[in-house]
Amino acid sequence: LKARRHERLASIGAVRLRFRRRSFAMVQHWKVVGGADKGGIVVRQGSDLKSAQEDERLSTDAIVKELAKIGGRLQYAIVSGKGPQTGWVSIHLTGKELCVKVDDISAAAEPVPMTLEYQQSDACRARCEAEIAKTVPAWNYISQQQVMDNHLKVKPGMMYGLDFPFTEKMLFEMGPTWLTKAFHAAGTLGKDNAVTQLIPENKIKVTTGNNGGKFLFEARYKKQVEGLHTKLFAKIPHPCEGKTLSDRISTSVNKQPMELYEINSSRLLEATLPVKIPKFYFGDISNETSNFILITEQVPFSDPEPLDYEGKLAESGKRNEALAPFKIEGPYDKCMDWTLRGHPFEYYLLLVRTGAKMAGLHKSGKMGDPALLAAQFEDFSNKAPEVFGINPSKSTGGDPKMHKAKVTSAVAFMAEDAKAIFPAFCSDSGFQTKFTNVLMTLNAYSAEAMCWRHSNQDYISLTHNNLNVDNAFFWRDENGELDLGVLDWGSTGQRALGFKMWWWLYCGDFDVLTDKMDDYLQCFVDTYAEYGGPKLDKAVLKNHFVITAMEQMQGLCAAVPQIYRMCGKKHWPTIKNRYDSRIGENIDGKSTLRLYLHVMNTIIRIIHDSRWQGDQVLERFIDEFCSAAGVPRKEASAIFPA
Repeated sequence: LKARRHERLASIGAVRLRFRRRSFAMVQHWKVVGGADKGGIVVRQGSDLKSAQEDERLSTDAIVKELAKIGGRLQYAIVSGKGPQTGWVSIHLTGKELCVKVDDISAAAEPVPMTLEYQQSDACRARCEAEIAKTVPAWNYISQQQVMDNHLKVKPGMMYGLDFPFTEKMLFEMGPTWLTKAFHAAGTLGKDNAVTQLIPENKIKVTTGNNGGKFLFEARYKKQVEGLHTKLFAKIPHPCEGKTLSDRISTSVNKQPMELYEINSSRLLEATLPVKIPKFYFGDISNETSNFILITEQVPFSDPEPLDYEGKLAESGKRNEALAPFKIEGPYDKCMDWTLRGHPFEYYLLLVRTGAKMAGLHKSGKMGDPALLAAQFEDFSNKAPEVFGINPSKSTGGDPKMHKAKVTSAVAFMAEDAKAIFPAFCSDSGFQTKFTNVLMTLNAYSAEAMCWRHSNQDYISLTHNNLNVDNAFFWRDENGELDLGVLDWGSTGQRALGFKMWWWLYCGDFDVLTDKMDDYLQCFVDTYAEYGGPKLDKAVLKNHFVITAMEQMQGLCAAVPQIYRMCGKKHWPTIKNRYDSRIGENIDGKSTLRLYLHVMNTIIRIIHDSRWQGDQVLERFIDEFCSAAGVPRKEASAIFPA
């Protein structure tokens, strides 16, 4: 039964969108109901019934946006359906309605099933093969100072050699002429076609995520052809200033070149990925400035209203009802699984299967030439031990004295200021000692843990690096089966698969994670082998997963000062649970605070809970590594400060 369930959740696999409403004049939409026997209704170039008639009709069931209305004549812009992008039509004719008003266009428009048809087409394959054949310079490391000095400069991109916009304002200033040139260069728009107009999305704004800014817009074309999207999405860098300065430095310096890998995922892998992704239109990045832009089709999410940050659904035990077949759920956000329209296990199992499928295909060589992919994406395969910086006598992590101070600060935060949202055992001296020893020891073996996870090549493959519910878009088919597409491909590459699994599952609730961990592991092992990978040992995979989890706790301990900046000490005495708006809602459009607190809660339980025994997993890793390397365990002086 379990195997059938895994198979039933087969994926077909775009940039997390978090929507924010603002005041705007209501736009009237219309649905075409006439002309069914003629292939649609007549479109003219002007409001006058004697004005020139367009060659193409506006299709029945099309949804249009009202631009102007004069008597019984309607000037429109097409939203969905086929026909001229804009023009004038009659609302009624000889007593028959040709167009009717609609208030909810999501209900009026028939959802279009998401498929892999384009990605598996000859056109997509030819585009990807042409991109793979290009010679693109290797990425050179850039410093924080270089980013600070150059972030406002316009420089050519690495892939296409074009100057490119890296803000929404710049895109509209450079306009249709630039976008036409960019799409031609990327091979996503026919040479006989052109972008004629850009229209900003003023109704729905996308708040910025942790790794980049995002916005929506519409494009109009000289010729509208099937498969050419008018509703588009763009991802750009954070401004290198103010509240997003630290985020910009994190992505452009500390995580570089994660944006290059994201662009490459769409640019190079669109035709071979076993999962639906938003159609690629253009992407490029400058190695000199770290600026970038990625343009794809827009995902038609159905839930643009604010999420249930207050936890009303969680407290009621209810979930939002399922949508109509093929309507896209969400967008969802991290660490808010009570907002999912089905049981979280169903969603996370599908994410695991999707990531494992890609890893298996890559391992079997079906994703493309392994050597070429290794040069275009992050690659931790086939590395010699010395590459990781192992040292048998010294700590290979942070300075022990400084690290101990961070751990001590985190213990005090969980046991005192934030005790209302952390388990009572955080105040127990025995747990505090165990927690401190685990993190200090793992810090000392930081490089060794990296080396250990990457020592067996069977456990390394290329797949998505951060496959959370907010980095996917979900829908159900006519039988109610859950399916998905995938976005946010930053830092895609080859790493240990247990490491990958942690970053797919870390935002789920601890109880579901604990109850279903064996199912997740079995699903990964079975799917990886099914799609061409070797058979893995679940125990090894789980050990890698647990060590990765505890490694993240090191960074979270260091983030305690940032937590206090997002929610000051004066607030904590009156915070009673995770749903308090001061810690539950997004801060400056980002889930950072909610995520930090949620994941800290999960990891301390992995260390403490007898079903996980994180401290014992750490001891087994050290024994295994030291035995294989033929070295003794490190002395206490290398682990703890004097």
